[in-house]
Amino acid sequence: MERRLARAPRRALVIKLGHIGDVLVTTPVIAALHRAFPGVEVTAVVNQGTEDMLRHNPQVSRLRVVRRDLKGLAGLAEQAGLLAGLWREHFDLSLELSGGDRGAWLSLAGRAKLRVGFEPKKPHMRARAFHLLVDQRGTQDHVVRTFLRQIRAIGVEPSDDRLRFEPGPAARHEVARLLADHGLRPGRYVALHPTSRWMFKSWTPEGNAAVAEHLLGLGLDVALSAAPAPAEMAFVARLKDILGPRPGLVDLSGRLDLLGLGALIDGARLFFGVDSAPMHMAAALGRPTAVLFGPSGEKMWGPWRVESEVITGDCPQRPCGRDGCDGSKISRCLVEIAPARVCQALDGLLARTESSCASA
Repeated sequence: MERRLARAPRRALVIKLGHIGDVLVTTPVIAALHRAFPGVEVTAVVNQGTEDMLRHNPQVSRLRVVRRDLKGLAGLAEQAGLLAGLWREHFDLSLELSGGDRGAWLSLAGRAKLRVGFEPKKPHMRARAFHLLVDQRGTQDHVVRTFLRQIRAIGVEPSDDRLRFEPGPAARHEVARLLADHGLRPGRYVALHPTSRWMFKSWTPEGNAAVAEHLLGLGLDVALSAAPAPAEMAFVARLKDILGPRPGLVDLSGRLDLLGLGALIDGARLFFGVDSAPMHMAAALGRPTAVLFGPSGEKMWGPWRVESEVITGDCPQRPCGRDGCDGSKISRCLVEIAPARVCQALDGLLARTESSCASA
């Protein structure tokens, strides 16, 4: 049975159980709620490890985390506590943006007067958790536009769909100190994040080394970053081996948490990387963004509402969505991109954004 809002909600629940970038691209939904319903209190439910994307967002009143690290009785107690906490809130509105069973249960627990979710691709019991189902199929819309379909379904027309991210004062202070220690000046370095948790989305160490050398030759410093995962650290180590010691090349890989990485990106002249959460962070912070896309689709996941260059491979099958070619975990559409193409795209982006960055 379909329902509609009888009055402006005072308490809203937004559920997004996904990865880091998935959570960040929900921020236009939260912003739209605040513009439509001034004073609304938004509770966000996200997976453990993604909460930093909303930790300092002033439009999020409460942040609840679905923990995945607890097993057995401790895990059951944690889940029961989360459900009980949502039950006590008794929300006016719930938006479930994940499309899974767990999100449906959490939405039910919130007892919202209007529960909105995405229509399952096939008939599924979880559809009964919602009063209003929104179709997310049939287009190649950017994921932000898809999420905003739920906002439009409740009669709200978004007026500003930019991403929002704030690293917070502690991270900004710590990164400012780190930059000063390495002689990096805000606006005069490129944040180069060459890896992803899914390494089949990564280019090559040799290609990234050629880009770093090109940027250094332009008089820009280069700050390398990567998660502390062994595969990502090994990738950066190989990149550095190719380059050798270079003035202006600073390796911060494995040294920054997500908030620190955000502060690093925010001070950069430009962000260069691959389809990953840091790319969305750069877009949310308004940094010019150059990004490589291989098997994943830039139409759905590309940098949103920011001056950007998207460089893709020439394979006619892309975006295929596969984790590498023929089970290799290596995406030929990416590794065959010539460094000269990337450097040319970077030069164009730098030229287009020179005046705006100089006045910032």
